[in-house]
Amino acid sequence: MRIYQTEISNAYIGLQVRKRRLQMGWTAHTLGKKSGLSQQQISRYERGTQNFTIHRLCIFANVLQCDLDYFLEQNSYKNLSLVNTNL
Repeated sequence: MRIYQTEISNAYIGLQVRKRRLQMGWTAHTLGKKSGLSQQQISRYERGTQNFTIHRLCIFANVLQCDLDYFLEQNSYKNLSLVNTNL
């Protein structure tokens, strides 16, 4: 059984969404069209200013063709310091 951290931040999840989007070679506009959101909404999610729901994470996982765990990696605290410098 995996144990998840209870304080994974929106900024970290947003960074993971952005990273996966870029791996797919997509713009924020493309991800928005595929997930039913505007480019501005995608930008807010990626910057961590929009709260993620489980429903939204499932949509992103399906559209970005990755497991839900991709957004919830256990080493998130190690990577959290990179969030502000990479955005």
